[in-house]
Amino acid sequence: MTKPRQRVVHYYARYLEHPSGVTDSLNHWAEASVAAGDDVTILAAEPNGADRNEFALLGLMRTIDHLGRGRSSWIPTGLHRELKRDDLLILHEGWVLSNIYAGVVARLKGAKVTIIPHGVYEKPIIRQIRDIFGIRALLEKWALRRADVVHVFYEGEQRVVRQFEPMVQAFLTVPNGTSRISKDAEWTGSGDYFLWIGRFDVFHKGLDNLLNFWSRLPQPRPKLLMVGPDYEGGRQLTADLLKRLDLHDSVELRGRVTGREKNLLLANCRAYLHPSRWESCSIMLLEATAAGVPCLISSSIHAASALEPQGVLKSTDFEDVAVDGPAQLNEVDGNVPLGIRAREWADQESSWTRVGAAMVRSQFNLGLRSTV
Repeated sequence: MTKPRQRVVHYYARYLEHPSGVTDSLNHWAEASVAAGDDVTILAAEPNGADRNEFALLGLMRTIDHLGRGRSSWIPTGLHRELKRDDLLILHEGWVLSNIYAGVVARLKGAKVTIIPHGVYEKPIIRQIRDIFGIRALLEKWALRRADVVHVFYEGEQRVVRQFEPMVQAFLTVPNGTSRISKDAEWTGSGDYFLWIGRFDVFHKGLDNLLNFWSRLPQPRPKLLMVGPDYEGGRQLTADLLKRLDLHDSVELRGRVTGREKNLLLANCRAYLHPSRWESCSIMLLEATAAGVPCLISSSIHAASALEPQGVLKSTDFEDVAVDGPAQLNEVDGNVPLGIRAREWADQESSWTRVGAAMVRSQFNLGLRSTV
């Protein structure tokens, strides 16, 4: 008799119009389920503008009917026709009415629910949420309590979620994985620059901390490349700060890079810097480790406490003016053993094949699926 296939439904309303680390992560988790023999579907709303997700898995996804004009008001009215009893519904991010509605539909249909927050319950994000009467927080807490499992990427994020809602039923803790890199991305360290890649979100990504850190380095300062797409005017804010700190001779801002251009930047940099104030699980950081790049990251993100003890990277407090910046850079500058360990970790311990299998086993052990 043929083993029944587990039906797995990923729902992220913005999947087609908001390419990001969330959509990249969603793609890989969906592919991991496909590799396990699951029947996988990705459901989304018809895009109504904004960026288009050029990396959408069109063979797995389809759009469903929604009411509303966009992210803040969408209601997935077509979801009830998609879900069946014992399906596994995976909801991505939070603070949207569409996920609350989807959770209700799943309960009515007898489906299991997993929430992957992607870091949206970090305190700095909660403080930015417009919620005058506390209704949105009540709805989020309800959704977290009613979910069968909350999937986080590191143990530190469990504490973050429990601080927001202590009554979470269970956690599945498996991080995003690393993908095989192309030959041109393998780290050589032959360039004359340190590198940051990401979106220009000044506060979240800690770009102000990074530039202040750079301004405290002695002259002549090393070269720093900051590369990525604009985010709500963040590039101009970064340029303004760069000018105020008189860093124009050592810091260069560039636009979004992809493909071979990004690979070469990683391969040739002296080290990769990741100063975010918070981060659930950075895809860009994982790409850097897979390329074997020595990495210096903010001690405040969850990867620091999980990976530094394994010798995969180094951490520091970019905001602390007492930190010895030159010594911290020297820890990663051209550090061949650190790059080798990062590459070994990415290949042997953090590949998507490995973490995908761990995810499937964990889902089975938690009663979310009937097959493994």
